[in-house]
Amino acid sequence: MLSPRTTAIAAVVAGVIAIVAAVLTPFLPVTTTTATVTWPQGQTLGADNADITSPLVAQMAQDLDITIPCTLLRAAPTDASSTVLTTMPPAAKNQRASALNVTADANTVTVTMRGDTVASAPRADVASARCTELHIFSSAAGSGARFVGLGPVQMAPEADRPQVAGVFTDVAASTITSTPGLSVRIVVDDRFDSSPSVIKWLVMIIGVLAAIVALAALALLDRIHGYHRRIGRVRWLALLRPRVTDIAVTAILVIWHFLGAGSSDDGYILNMGRNAEHAGYLANYYRYYGIPEAPFDWYYDFLAHWSSVSATGVWMRIPSLVIGLVSWFILSRVLLPRLGRAVRTSQWAMVTAAAVFLAFWLPMCSGLRSEGVVVLGSLLTWWGVEQAIATRRMLPAAGAAFAAALTLATAPTGVIAIALLITGARPMLKILVRRRRESGLASLLLPLLAAPAIVLIIVFRDQTLASVFEAIRVRYTVGPTLEWYQELLRYYFLAVNTRDGSLVRRVPVLLLLVSLFVVLVIMLRRKQIRGVDGGPVWRITGAVLITIGLLSLTPTKWTIQFGVFAGLAAALAAVACVAIGQVAQRNTRNLSILIAGLLVACAAAAAGYNAWPWAYDFGISWFDKAPVVAGLQVSSLLLGLAVVALVIAIWQHLRLDYVADTGLHHDAGKPPKRWRIGVASSPIAVIAVIILLAELAVFAKAAVARADTYSVLKGNVHAVTGGCGMADYVLVEPDSNKGSLTPVDGVSASKALEGTARGFSPQRVADDLTPEADSIKPGTQNTSADLSKTFVIAGGAPGTTGGRGPEGVNGSTAALPFGLDPATTPVMGSYGTADGQASLTTDWYRLPARDSAPLIVITAAGALASTDPDGVTTYGQSLQVEFGVDRGGQFEQVGASVQPIDADRKANRPWRNLRIPMSSVPAQATAMRIVATDNNLDPDQWLAVTPPRAPELKTLQEVVGSSDPTLVDFAVGAAFPCQHPMDASNGINQIPKWRILPELSVANSQSKTWMATVNGGLLTTAEALTTPSTMSTYLKNDWYRDWGSLQQLSPLVPDAEPAAVRTGTSTRWGWDRPGAMQVVPQDDE
Repeated sequence: MLSPRTTAIAAVVAGVIAIVAAVLTPFLPVTTTTATVTWPQGQTLGADNADITSPLVAQMAQDLDITIPCTLLRAAPTDASSTVLTTMPPAAKNQRASALNVTADANTVTVTMRGDTVASAPRADVASARCTELHIFSSAAGSGARFVGLGPVQMAPEADRPQVAGVFTDVAASTITSTPGLSVRIVVDDRFDSSPSVIKWLVMIIGVLAAIVALAALALLDRIHGYHRRIGRVRWLALLRPRVTDIAVTAILVIWHFLGAGSSDDGYILNMGRNAEHAGYLANYYRYYGIPEAPFDWYYDFLAHWSSVSATGVWMRIPSLVIGLVSWFILSRVLLPRLGRAVRTSQWAMVTAAAVFLAFWLPMCSGLRSEGVVVLGSLLTWWGVEQAIATRRMLPAAGAAFAAALTLATAPTGVIAIALLITGARPMLKILVRRRRESGLASLLLPLLAAPAIVLIIVFRDQTLASVFEAIRVRYTVGPTLEWYQELLRYYFLAVNTRDGSLVRRVPVLLLLVSLFVVLVIMLRRKQIRGVDGGPVWRITGAVLITIGLLSLTPTKWTIQFGVFAGLAAALAAVACVAIGQVAQRNTRNLSILIAGLLVACAAAAAGYNAWPWAYDFGISWFDKAPVVAGLQVSSLLLGLAVVALVIAIWQHLRLDYVADTGLHHDAGKPPKRWRIGVASSPIAVIAVIILLAELAVFAKAAVARADTYSVLKGNVHAVTGGCGMADYVLVEPDSNKGSLTPVDGVSASKALEGTARGFSPQRVADDLTPEADSIKPGTQNTSADLSKTFVIAGGAPGTTGGRGPEGVNGSTAALPFGLDPATTPVMGSYGTADGQASLTTDWYRLPARDSAPLIVITAAGALASTDPDGVTTYGQSLQVEFGVDRGGQFEQVGASVQPIDADRKANRPWRNLRIPMSSVPAQATAMRIVATDNNLDPDQWLAVTPPRAPELKTLQEVVGSSDPTLVDFAVGAAFPCQHPMDASNGINQIPKWRILPELSVANSQSKTWMATVNGGLLTTAEALTTPSTMSTYLKNDWYRDWGSLQQLSPLVPDAEPAAVRTGTSTRWGWDRPGAMQVVPQDDE
């Protein structure tokens, strides 16, 4: 064994090397990928079209340099306006306000950037010999243009760097290629695609090895001075023997892995990881101009590698499952026993801890988000702190420092681990001071600092200090962010009836606050709880309070972040359980007051919805309302019980002057029976167990009720055998013009639809079918607005919101949705009927074979009466279907009229597909007809219909496949693991062919705002280069469900060629920054 002096020297030297290496790492050079697009040089142009596409992830080029000879400008037509050059197709959304445009008309050649005129010149001057070329430039240093020979450089406003999606021109390809001096050079801003240089690799390796040596020397110093004897003998058999609570926790976590919900960010994180392989770094895929997730990226980077095996939810959530099991093992075997004999020997305390831990874990930690990792990190930190204090060893203290630093590098909420270090700092500092006489302070302190220094190397492994600072700047500029003094909004959001304020999040947080209150009151009043070690309890109590304060410094206030308290809340609940039992032994009045308070808190929680993220909520009871049992609000029942408990407490208080309160003792002077103590200790456990069983029950009920359609359980089970999630259950009409039912009398489609009409005509369809605006409550996660306010959302699916198109087969000019061909699809509507007495009875249509399609579809618009699966009606005008059978050449109605299912009943205005399941068709029926009535003078009360059809359906997996680049909205990403998310390479996005969206309200509130172009979002490419059309889709055997939508994205310039990109590498030191990225600050209005 090495001598103490040699070991101390090794600890000091290795510690210094590790710290210096860690400090140097952010400043050391990285090798970055460079990407350049030149035009027309180096490009393969079409025979007639010289356009190329290169949609930049960062939207703006790092450097844009364009030279256009005046000879080309002179050749522009003088009889009409033409586009000489632009960086976005002229038909793109917000093109003029975003792009660079060089246009020529009869009088002027004009250069505009983002709608501002930068330079212009009369055609006469351009035609003169003085004009040699037009030079345009744009970079972080400035943007401008100059007609060389005609005047000085004209500078653009600072924020006018143009968006680049390619190079487009009206000039013929032959002219472009034959014009000398014409050049466009686009330097792509791909600054974050970097890897460590050789010297950085060497320094990082040396730093990590040095830190390991320093920690080994620290461990040896602990042993040399005899502190290893304080560890005690580990009884492995007793430690590993499973207990009832272990079996229960393991079973629930495993069952939930298949049956239950993840988080609303699962698709977001999954597709960040799937894109990382192509992008070269872990980018924030959906927002923020493609900046990296650094410095909080190491866990998501691990998930990116994990997703290379499979992208299915059942595989991706395995790390979360393992983390949950490990967290419980550490909590139950190491940390809860550390709280004292009373906790260690109390089964109710263990049950309470397990129930509270799961109450936090299931709704807030079981997805791909980092809350679960933060929980594990906080428990490891606490373990290290307690071990260091109990044994006076420095190695556990170093481990705690490393765990805390790594936890903080996981997410900003990792401050909970820092809080544990703070509460344990005083006793650990005493140990450090006491032990400095043994080998010197440096030999102990430097290894302690070397441990968290490793985390600094992990954080900056492939990024530099400048790139991380730029990423943070962009994130804060784009937002949304909330200030520290707005921390109370986090608790307000928990009280708002949204998915983020659901009762399953309210209950565990309230249990934490109640446990914290109980422990604080009793510890402050009585100084200690019998059988409980005050030191660890004060440390975790202080850590919770400090964390609540430190969370105010985090930029977001999402309620799901409360999940980081899972470990400490379980420990506090166990202590509170013991404390409540002891209080009850002395005074049952106080127990009654506590129970009344708990019931009030639960009543407030139960007033929330049982809401879960999109797709996980399919079939879930009370997903949009507060729970109701036997017609009574659960919150009201709990409030009534609280009143009863309070009345009992008052009665117990009033009788104290006459009857001695013996607590739980049946007879004074005798100890209470164990079952009485158990009952008295159980309130927190009972509440947590009830919420757990309720969560499992509603998901189990949904799985059983949805046995023939998509459910979380079915998707996860089928994923094991190669299933593709919801893509196997979404049915798509590749061509909505196929499957039209044939009129039985052989008349034309127009005549059959017209039938017997009064007040209905082909032109009576409103121009604007946009659904009425809706509102989203404050605190909704992943929405881009002022989070403290309710904000309005609006819009409908592309192609369904009306307008005018070509004249159709029956004279209608209404723009048809879903790809319906106006040349073959007639329309009849009642909009604008003067007397409010419109009716339509179509001719009979022959029914197809029952097995030809699972349903009959009618595309309709307007305010339609409908009924949801729960029998709740939506007011509107009547549209019903009658079924008939041929009786000697005449059709006779059979069965009752059927009201078609309207899955989009909330919008109740745009075009949508009404559904009649084949199971609703009477067995003897051979024909059907539509009967519509509009008897309302309100101009918003009308309807329009098209002929019925039996759609030819394929699954979304068959239509979209796994190779076509697809814009998969983050809300649906986890449900469609087999689709290929459009990726980015060399700073340039793929152009998507499809887009998959969630239900309309989620798409409008989250996708439309969070992924917006103005926020550097993923919609940038689709809006710049494609035009969407909504496909007809249905969720198999769940015809009432507005599951979401599928859009086909058609290129705005079909003949444009993808740009050829010239790549290379460059070396950049840690302080180098190639100019600031242009970012548009978040507009909260």
